[in-house]
Amino acid sequence: MLTSLKTHASPLRMAVALSSISVLFGVCREFLIVGLLGFTSQNDRLQLYLSIFYTIGLSIDAVRLSCLNLFQVMSITRILFSASIIGFPFAMLVGLVMSYTTGGLNHTLLWMSIVASYLNLMAALLIVYLQRHHFFLTAQMINVMPNIILIPGMIMCYWYLHANLIFAMVCLVSAIPVVQCLLLLAVVCLSQSATPCGNMSFFASLRVFVRHFAAQSGEQLFQIVARSVFYKYGTGYLSVYAIMIRIYAAVRFILIDSFIGSKLANWHIDKESNLFLKMVNSIVFAVMMVAFSLIISLKPHADLVFASIQMMVVLCFGFYFSTIVRIIYFKINRHESNPSLIVKFASFEMVCALSAIVMATQFNYPVLAILWLGYIAKPFAQLLLLRKRYLELAAS
Repeated sequence: MLTSLKTHASPLRMAVALSSISVLFGVCREFLIVGLLGFTSQNDRLQLYLSIFYTIGLSIDAVRLSCLNLFQVMSITRILFSASIIGFPFAMLVGLVMSYTTGGLNHTLLWMSIVASYLNLMAALLIVYLQRHHFFLTAQMINVMPNIILIPGMIMCYWYLHANLIFAMVCLVSAIPVVQCLLLLAVVCLSQSATPCGNMSFFASLRVFVRHFAAQSGEQLFQIVARSVFYKYGTGYLSVYAIMIRIYAAVRFILIDSFIGSKLANWHIDKESNLFLKMVNSIVFAVMMVAFSLIISLKPHADLVFASIQMMVVLCFGFYFSTIVRIIYFKINRHESNPSLIVKFASFEMVCALSAIVMATQFNYPVLAILWLGYIAKPFAQLLLLRKRYLELAAS
């Protein structure tokens, strides 16, 4: 992996710089929300709508992976159509389930969040398509745009629309993917991408999307359960959890997604660095991390500060596993469409979500154990699933 980073040093460094600026604005945005609203019920209500964006946005990986499987055999217009057939109903389902599990949301804001979340998925599809066709930095600049715009926008909302602050902020967030899609479509129209060499049928393309969306549906369900649990557990817990998960996703965006995006155009099947292969093969070390993080998560604390520290520790361990699994899974899908592997990968996601539901129905269970289940146990099991096929590709 280190050799690969050197090979793509210039565009990757620029992408990391752009991503870092975006994440800096994103972190500032989270603290700005806390500064404006505090850890209050009003902030928790806002986080419910923002959680719809985040939860539906978890399908971005499904869209990206499907695009990688389809770009050689379908045009971008057909890929967009197939993605919409699956993506929009899926966004509706997630939004409505989130509304139901939290006791009902404002219908206008709910549907605004659903439509904007669907457009966010389409923006992700266009971004990975451009990355695959040597428009990495252009796509990256459009990709990092939201966080840079949101901070001044939220300040304006607070100053001039304070009476309807939640409504104004949801409208602002919903407008971002609309602008992104327009800019990305303009770049696609100006690009001269190669003509697809295959002719996959419409229903075959739908099956590709269904498989990848199924692989992410478990993660969506897990997030719905986890956020509902923290929302009901006590005031401020959902806000703290939401902030930490966004920071977690932001760091992944800087370090891992920038690396993957820079490699999509020319990701050859060659051996990775010895360091990364050691990480893949260090099962004993991984088991020790799994056990240690479980011990941390099982200790319940009513104090919000201490619980926040526990969340942070579990997510740090989880980031290690997520990094390995993410690079492995994207590289496999960059080179092949493996339906059997995708279905098995999806089964781990669903088992994790169903286990979280069972835990949430128990009395006096350790709440943070749900985080351990989703961010430690699940990616560790997926690593054991993927490593054999990955090592075969790396050695070929």
